[in-house]
Parts: sequence; C-alpha cells; structure tokens
Amino acid sequence: MIDYATGRMQWLRTQLEEGWRLEGPVIERAVYLGPHDRVSAFEFMLRHERGCQVLAINDCPEVRNFLDERHLDCIAI
Repeated sequence: MIDYATGRMQWLRTQLEEGWRLEGPVIERAVYLGPHDRVSAFEFMLRHERGCQVLAINDCPEVRNFLDERHLDCIAI
C-alpha cells in the first residue's frame, strides 16, 4: 500500500507543478481494509481551467508531511 500511496503523492505533486490548484479543505475519511483493520484516506480536490478532479491517497508519512508543509486544513468525516 505504501508504494501505491507514494505513487499517488508523486502524481499530486506533478499536477500542482502543471498548474492545478488545491481547493480546501482536504477530507480525511476512514477506509476499512478488513474486519479489524482501519486506515485513513485523504481526498484532495484539484481545480484547473480544464476542470476539477478528486484524488484519494491512503494515509502514509508522505501525505502527513505534505499536509504539514502546506499548512492544509483537513476535516475528518
């Protein structure tokens, strides 16, 4: 799962470099992987003159660092 999340983080950074803007707040929601396993996923809304898109990334240290670096508001639902 970490490789998957890391790849999505790279994609998010690439989109931002290409002119997409983050629209806040970031949404944190629970994702259930099994009967006793629970992790969070973060949903990022991106806007561009070409439209909007939402990207969900499972919780990992890279996501937490990204949120901290950019001082992004996050709402848990």
